[in-house]
Amino acid sequence: MTWVEIAGYIALGLVTGAFGTLVGLGGGFIVVPVLIFSHYAPKDAAGTSLAVILANSLSGSVSYFRQRRVDVGAGVVFALAGIPGALLGGLVDQYLSGRVFSVAFAILLAVVGGRIFFTQSGGEHDPADPGKPGRYRFALVPAATIGLGAGLIASMFGIGGGLIYVPVMIYLFGFPPHVATATSHFIIALSSISGTVSHVYFHDVRWGPAIAISIGAIIGAQYGARLAQRLHHSALLRSFSIAAVLTAAWMFYQALR
Repeated sequence: MTWVEIAGYIALGLVTGAFGTLVGLGGGFIVVPVLIFSHYAPKDAAGTSLAVILANSLSGSVSYFRQRRVDVGAGVVFALAGIPGALLGGLVDQYLSGRVFSVAFAILLAVVGGRIFFTQSGGEHDPADPGKPGRYRFALVPAATIGLGAGLIASMFGIGGGLIYVPVMIYLFGFPPHVATATSHFIIALSSISGTVSHVYFHDVRWGPAIAISIGAIIGAQYGARLAQRLHHSALLRSFSIAAVLTAAWMFYQALR
């Protein structure tokens, strides 16, 4: 890589880390389209993205733990259930064509982004302590089942799983949005380890770009976590949904042109 390319990847990491941490996604929905646009094979884009997400989510989770916004019990359930799916995702990518990958990814982004944009609700915050989770429900078996599917999808598309975890925690289990985004980041930090290992086994990780993007992402994640403290949950969700839908439109265009 040239120094210009390295600087570009670090800048991409800064944006990915900040916005990905802000909305609890890990940043794969930014990294994967950029790498595909740069003519990476879909499986290499997914594998490289997961390596970045691992670094980004670990950095962001540290800040969220300091803010006391992470539901550790729920996060561990989702993450452990997602490990088998994450390992399988690397295998599935070896047989997925570029066009099928792009269309499937775009559909996932559009559905989730649209759903969040038009339905904004969530659990309650304790007004005396904005970092303390409000009242919400959490069921073990549905969470484990969703975690398994999310692990597969996250590893296949290199997105970390936040596109699934955040809406599920908010709309199915009633988590407050800020708790959902922080817990999602914690889940991604745990589950992306197995997904990254799977892609490393299949030689899907481009280490040069992965390291450069990760450097920026680690720094950006700290700013994203701080910014999340200042945003009202509606602004947080709208940022998430708009980014998802715009990325979906771009992916459709690339796949069908």
